[in-house]
Amino acid sequence: MANDAAAIDTPAIDTPAIDATSIDVAAEVRPRIVFVLSKYSVGGLEKQLANLIAHRPERARHVEIHAITLQAPRSREVERRFEAAGVHTTLVDRDELDFPRFFIGLVRAMRRIRPSIVSTLLDSSAGAWGRLAAWLTRVPVIVHSDRLLATEGTRAHYLVRPFLDRVTDRFLPNAHAIEERLVASGVPRGKIRVMPNGVDLSVFDPGSARDLRSDWGLAEDATVAGYLGRIAPLKRVDVLLRAVQSLPEESRPDAIVLAGDGSSMPEIRELVAADPWLERHCRFLGSIDDTPAYLASIDYLVLPSESEGLPNVVLEAMAMARPVIATTVSDVPVLIADTGLLVPPSDVASLSDAIADMQRRGHAERRELGRRARRRIEEEYDIVKSAERFWDAHLELLGTSGGADARTS
Repeated sequence: MANDAAAIDTPAIDTPAIDATSIDVAAEVRPRIVFVLSKYSVGGLEKQLANLIAHRPERARHVEIHAITLQAPRSREVERRFEAAGVHTTLVDRDELDFPRFFIGLVRAMRRIRPSIVSTLLDSSAGAWGRLAAWLTRVPVIVHSDRLLATEGTRAHYLVRPFLDRVTDRFLPNAHAIEERLVASGVPRGKIRVMPNGVDLSVFDPGSARDLRSDWGLAEDATVAGYLGRIAPLKRVDVLLRAVQSLPEESRPDAIVLAGDGSSMPEIRELVAADPWLERHCRFLGSIDDTPAYLASIDYLVLPSESEGLPNVVLEAMAMARPVIATTVSDVPVLIADTGLLVPPSDVASLSDAIADMQRRGHAERRELGRRARRRIEEEYDIVKSAERFWDAHLELLGTSGGADARTS
């Protein structure tokens, strides 16, 4: 994606051709919510949003839902989920446009849709330019959802973020740790509602998923450790591999299956190729569509990330009755509790000890941890409950004038 920082001083940001007085939200027959996100890809955020829309309660069915995406879709399967949920999608392709044309296109898309609420997801381009375009077109209410404890983006994103935080009416992070980061940056706590992610338990059902081990060339009784997610610097898949390398072979899992792709993939492939044991025992699966089957086919999940919000992959693994080894970042310790093992981030020795511990526990004890994990998801993280919280937060804003007041103060 092109660097937005160079364009921060262009007239296209400061004085776009916008007739804001032409927007008459009150005249709309149905309220409209526009979600601004990067793209339709096989990612936790995209799947979570699709589920929240598909499971919206009856009281939210009158709302017309639009999405503005800033890159071409990467997954037809995820794109179909949004289509099936009745979402009208507009692509304003940042990869194909220079910044002024991209931003003017984003503004024009919002003018055409005339939303009652714009709800942006993640900090980078979606959160920055989505909120700025919403403010310039006088959208009555602006909502922003953070999903990472660490902030990210270009210099331009960081420059506009303090202003955008002031004009945003509601923040919907998925973790209490992110709430505290927002408060520390100056966001009033009263503007924040924590919205934990949820899992569709009818889809993530341990009893109905297909076993993929034969497809992977693994024996039925093999012990399989899995990683699922972006292969990116913050995810620290290298720490997982180095932790396994530091163990004696008898304490290692029989296989490590890595599902996902990303910017760190060349480094990870090089690390595996340089070690004969890793080369024999690692499987690179790339991006996958059937997440329940993947999780049903591993014995435990390892998430070595340096930064998370409330990671969907942990929720989904727990729903599939799989124990998890994860780092103590954000709200992950609260989520896992006594159903798995926790280690400090970027600590190879601690992760190595945790993997050895999980191996020693054997199949029976790991299954018991998995059963506890499933019960925890059923009790607290069912997608139906999450969707009710999410939509009530938006419906409450449809009945207030706080957004308009905030924009003129």
